[in-house]
Amino acid sequence: MEMKFCQSCGMPLTNEVLGTNANGTPNEDYCIYCYKDGKFTQDMTMEQMIDHCA
Repeated sequence: MEMKFCQSCGMPLTNEVLGTNANGTPNEDYCIYCYKDGKFTQDMTMEQMIDHCA
């Protein structure tokens, strides 16, 4: 099985850390730390997120 990574922070995505859409379904593109309830958890630009993760 191919490993997926959060498209925002790069964290490996497992079922335990999948983000959630507004309707509560899992979001397979982002982790729960970046995307929860259909919204991004941080208000930052891509450059700021890169600095934050590095």
